[in-house]
Amino acid sequence: MKKIVAISLLILLIFSCDNKYPDYDKRGDGVYMKLLYFEDEEKSYHPLFHAVASIEVIDGENLLYKRYKEDIINLENNEFSFLIKEMNEGDSASFMVSAAKIQEAFKPVNFNKITSEYVEVNIKIYQYYTKGEHLSASQGYDKEMMEQLILKKYIKECRAKPTYEGLYVEQLKKGHGKKIEKGDVITIAYKGYFINRLEFDNISGATAFTFTYGTPGQVIKGLDLAINGMKNGEKSKIIITSQLAFGEGGSTTRVVPPFTTVIYEIEIVNVK
Repeated sequence: MKKIVAISLLILLIFSCDNKYPDYDKRGDGVYMKLLYFEDEEKSYHPLFHAVASIEVIDGENLLYKRYKEDIINLENNEFSFLIKEMNEGDSASFMVSAAKIQEAFKPVNFNKITSEYVEVNIKIYQYYTKGEHLSASQGYDKEMMEQLILKKYIKECRAKPTYEGLYVEQLKKGHGKKIEKGDVITIAYKGYFINRLEFDNISGATAFTFTYGTPGQVIKGLDLAINGMKNGEKSKIIITSQLAFGEGGSTTRVVPPFTTVIYEIEIVNVK
């Protein structure tokens, strides 16, 4: 009997040493979970469901990702499904997930500036929909309307101001010299990301983009409008709705989905 107890204690000790986060339960390689709130008699996860959920990914004090509940999740092949599968409708949970694991799940888009070995992922499941329930609930809401609902939430949280219909600008750094005009040869550096903060493009340093401003097809319409009047050295955050970005078809690379607002932080590196 003493031998059995000793073995049990040894197994418990080994498991405790393996758990980086004592308040969390280990749920697989590089994943720890703490249930914050749960419902007993609601729907459980199914890979063919849609989910109304809010999600945040935090690295220390830095918010890396935020998904609003208005952005309905199709759980089939969704990047967060490996975590959501642990949750029932109505549950709230905190996960500690290895940076390597979450970065791999989201390729080709990137989490920006992860500095820790593990990141915190907070998820709240408001509702699960079957396919039929989702189709019924979404009647009267087309993709463009959903885009506007999500954009409205985001705009409330930032200091960007509308400049044209579908275009919002927040100046991050003042420039100098004359305003950019058509025919100027300019060099720009930028990073592009979605409202959820995932980065899909980054051009800087040796890869900074030089072109003649006003030449058709060089940049998307929203960037073209925003660059007009900027100055050398100026840096701005530009929020561009799909009608001035990649439209109802999305980008040709399929990285930017249809009816998706994009955000660029753009710097005017040089003007000639």
